[in-house]
Amino acid sequence: MSTPATPRHILLATDLSSRSDRALDRAVRLAREWDARLVALTVVEPEPAEAPTSVLSRASGLSGGTARRAMVEQRLRADLAGEDGDLPLVPRVEQGAVTDTVLTVATAEGSGLIVTGVARNEALSRVVLGSTVDALARRSPVPLLVVRNRPRATYSHVIVASDFSPASRHTLRTAAALFPQAELTLFHAFDNPYPAIGGVDTTKVRADGLAQAEREAEAFIQSCELPGDVGLRLRTWLEHGDTGLLLHAHGLAHPADLVVLGTQQRRGVLGLLLGSVAQRVLEMAENDVLVVPPEAA
Repeated sequence: MSTPATPRHILLATDLSSRSDRALDRAVRLAREWDARLVALTVVEPEPAEAPTSVLSRASGLSGGTARRAMVEQRLRADLAGEDGDLPLVPRVEQGAVTDTVLTVATAEGSGLIVTGVARNEALSRVVLGSTVDALARRSPVPLLVVRNRPRATYSHVIVASDFSPASRHTLRTAAALFPQAELTLFHAFDNPYPAIGGVDTTKVRADGLAQAEREAEAFIQSCELPGDVGLRLRTWLEHGDTGLLLHAHGLAHPADLVVLGTQQRRGVLGLLLGSVAQRVLEMAENDVLVVPPEAA
């Protein structure tokens, strides 16, 4: 079981909207913390072949596509102005389907992390999440950081949601490796260990469920073979209830925390499986969310 490494290259996927500003700030902060090279990518979707020549292209003497790329790159460089300093930072503008292009560039750049943003507290936030971010979460071979909140500081508390499955070991090890100074919490939401029927003491049922979850958590942590310093700073949070609702409530009270989720390999076909619980957390979370794909074979 290998120890995940800190990314040497980070890819920021930005559409230059205001909601992407927080993702940009977080990507810059992480690049500085990890001494990593940051590539800021904006994808320009192809114009229809029958699209009329734009005012911009007529004025510049460039073709419509070239003019759009030049304008977008100018905006991207303006957003990055004052951020680079001694930070290796590269702006890129590509044309194509957004998700495919982001993944292609991430592979070409050797990126170990993709950073992107979503709308927050807006009517269209779920629509945005249901398209590009959702596709990246399902298809990215490297961790995807979905930024919602303004990055006022380094992540000081990281919550790793786990179902105690073998596939989730890599998720915990990745979180510990990426954020070695953060307080680390293993979170698990448990259900009743057996169906509640008439006359059964629900308090005892919950207590039995907690006891079972504690045993499973202990066995899971031991199976992860964590370095000694990680084991010392790891805490557990075991609670009865719905995972999405519990993490949503936690995010309202602690918006600066980072929530980490894992994906699984899809059986029989290429790609990743974003389970229903992870999907629900990704949609409901008030925190930034890091989605970690399974460990490469």
